[in-house]
Amino acid sequence: MRTTFRRAGAAAALFLLLSTVLRAADYTLDVEHSNVQFSVPVLGVSKITGKFMRYDVKMSAGKARDLSQAKVVAVIETSSIATGSESWDARLRAPAFLDAQKYPEIRFESRRIRKVKGRWEAVGPLAVHGVTKEITLPFEIRGRFDGPHPDDRLGIHATLAFDRREFGMAWTGNPEAKVAGNTVTVDISLLATRVPSKR
Repeated sequence: MRTTFRRAGAAAALFLLLSTVLRAADYTLDVEHSNVQFSVPVLGVSKITGKFMRYDVKMSAGKARDLSQAKVVAVIETSSIATGSESWDARLRAPAFLDAQKYPEIRFESRRIRKVKGRWEAVGPLAVHGVTKEITLPFEIRGRFDGPHPDDRLGIHATLAFDRREFGMAWTGNPEAKVAGNTVTVDISLLATRVPSKR
């Protein structure tokens, strides 16, 4: 009888260990099916839109079903900005806006992931134009990330709006800066592919 109990206890412990390991999933970015886009008002009556062509996002779902241990690190190459207009690309890379030569990267790193009223949020520092501020990035996940059989692909979608002046992109008397509005809206759509476990 003791042997039976011991075996049952060992089996239960092994099951718990395996379920914990199986819940841990890392994901890599599928760049061909992802987009980081933005829009900025122009002269109060129109807007300029564009996207970043080069970026990297590393994601780990962590070991908890509620994503409380998840981690996201995103790095965008500032000079890869593309609006479809060489003139606008040059303006946005210049010191009057992103100053791509001095600040080659935009970086976000989550410090915590939480679910508030049914909506996911990533909280952490966002570094743009040499200024770092903590932001709350709301996002949604399409696909299953937990359990013994997580989906091989996840869709992650987020929208963030911020005032560029908060990141030092405001210049009194600069006509180039006055052309664009202050609110920058960023739309993020990522396709993430699960990394096979090394076992």
